[in-house]
Amino acid sequence: MEDGYIIIMTTSRDYREADYITKILLEEKLAACIHSSTEYSHYYYNDKLHHDEEIRLMIKTKKHLYEEVERTIKGLHSYELPEIIVIPIESGSKEYLHWIDFITK
Repeated sequence: MEDGYIIIMTTSRDYREADYITKILLEEKLAACIHSSTEYSHYYYNDKLHHDEEIRLMIKTKKHLYEEVERTIKGLHSYELPEIIVIPIESGSKEYLHWIDFITK
């Protein structure tokens, strides 16, 4: 494990936007794998309660790529304040982690 691995989570308003973000992150070798799924989000924003269907992206990558991934998401995202959070990968299959190394920068 060179510098560690992370999962970056974000959401988008629809599959079109999620697919575009996914395409760019993969083409730029900023992620090895991205899972997407539909979810329902309930939250307060601008003093208003929201209930929205969103697309969750779970982006598997290396820790040192975080800032570039964050900049890319913010540059492509339609939200004023997109969710961008990190979950550290403490351990995992050595073969899978080596695959992340092979695929990403």
